[in-house]
Amino acid sequence: MEDSDNKILNEMNIIYDILMDSSGDDLLSVSNDLTPDDFIDPRNRIIFKTILDMFNKDIKPDIATLTSELKNLQLFDEIGGLDYLNQIFQSSLGVSSVQGYVKQVKDKSLITHFIDTLKRITDEAVNKPIDNISEFIGTSETEILKITRSRRAGFYVGAGELSDDLVTNLVKQTKDFKENGVKPNGVTGVPTGYNEMDQLTKGWHKGDMVVIGARPSVGKTAFAIQLLYKVAKRGTPVLFFSLEMSSLSIAMRLLEMTSGLSSDEINSFDFLEKSTKEHILVNTKSASEAAEVAKLQRGMDELAALPFYINDNPGSRMIDISVNCQKIKNSIPKLGLIAIDYLGLITSQARKGGQDSRQQEVADISRQIKQLARTLEVPVIALSQLSRDTEKRQDHAPQLSDLRDSGAIEQDADMIFMLYREDYYSKGNEKEDEASAVTESNNPISQVRISLLKNRNGAIGYIDFIFDKEHCTFNVATQAHEDEAGI
Repeated sequence: MEDSDNKILNEMNIIYDILMDSSGDDLLSVSNDLTPDDFIDPRNRIIFKTILDMFNKDIKPDIATLTSELKNLQLFDEIGGLDYLNQIFQSSLGVSSVQGYVKQVKDKSLITHFIDTLKRITDEAVNKPIDNISEFIGTSETEILKITRSRRAGFYVGAGELSDDLVTNLVKQTKDFKENGVKPNGVTGVPTGYNEMDQLTKGWHKGDMVVIGARPSVGKTAFAIQLLYKVAKRGTPVLFFSLEMSSLSIAMRLLEMTSGLSSDEINSFDFLEKSTKEHILVNTKSASEAAEVAKLQRGMDELAALPFYINDNPGSRMIDISVNCQKIKNSIPKLGLIAIDYLGLITSQARKGGQDSRQQEVADISRQIKQLARTLEVPVIALSQLSRDTEKRQDHAPQLSDLRDSGAIEQDADMIFMLYREDYYSKGNEKEDEASAVTESNNPISQVRISLLKNRNGAIGYIDFIFDKEHCTFNVATQAHEDEAGI
């Protein structure tokens, strides 16, 4: 009982210090380390959450403004009214640094959450049937890992400790390279499949948020699918979240890549009813057509073996995507790359309408995608449509400012690629709806400049690709040009 009283007293001291600090520094310091859930007393939890909400609304928290806000939220009586607020002021010692109280509250909160988590995991292991042991262990590890990360949040770490971790990471990195048959060549992440892109990016890195931006129908979905295909082809599992295309449509695009046949060529075959993926039966009319069917079968064999996973019904809310990603990561621990198509179709928990509200919503979604990448320790590619500003300029080449709805995307992303096709604009076929976009040229081949306009950990530059629209494939046309993005 005495220990519980000390915990509550520490919480009251924190609230007291925040309310008495006219500079606001104590609130900034505390908010970096504590959340309302760290408070064991429900009254203090309500008060601290209200203070954080006031801060987000630019309301300076003091006894008067706090009282007014609690009354407006009809929470004043729930926290014990003026009597409890007076108790906070009377009980507070006001002699120690607020960080001293914060550490004690955080430590008690972490050990409580740790014990509760272990009890729940043990109870489920003993009393509930476990259909998938790998998923159960993966979920349990993730829950404990969250507590570990929370413990480190807001506290410093010495260079000496980091040096040990750095050496361990470098040794593990070399081991991973050798196990995957990759020679250490400066590529520190998952190889992109394009040597020219590896020169710029050094590969896809764990925890990175990568944005691919383009106007509708330029080819960003096809490019993202090919990037995932390149990784999956090396045996590394990948995951494609599609909010727009069906899984069968994506599978068809993959089949075009693996077989080298266009969708028109595939759809022109006279397939027989007893066809299976192992034995595709076609009523062929010539030796050349039989050769094409053989190419299709080889492509189907490769497709069937690819560790390429598709979710075409994740729900449009970011929370749904995050939950699905966590479940899939638990069942596929070696997941190497995730792509989400596309950012503009995602919604957050609550949306009230209006342009400002949408910008805030996109900012929230962007932060959640970045957090998702860090939590899962998997690079996440988010596709994004660009605004119409590209069409208002004489030079239509995209810029970072063209990212639609929010500058937060530019801030959160570790890498940002932009796709630009000159023929897209010269034919006047720019469409807001990608599904209804008209093919801008009878020429099935188009040159696409793919520029890396932001690279948090390396060089920027561009690479020219040849986009084969019939087969939905991208092939490098020129070597990478560094530090002169030109877009």
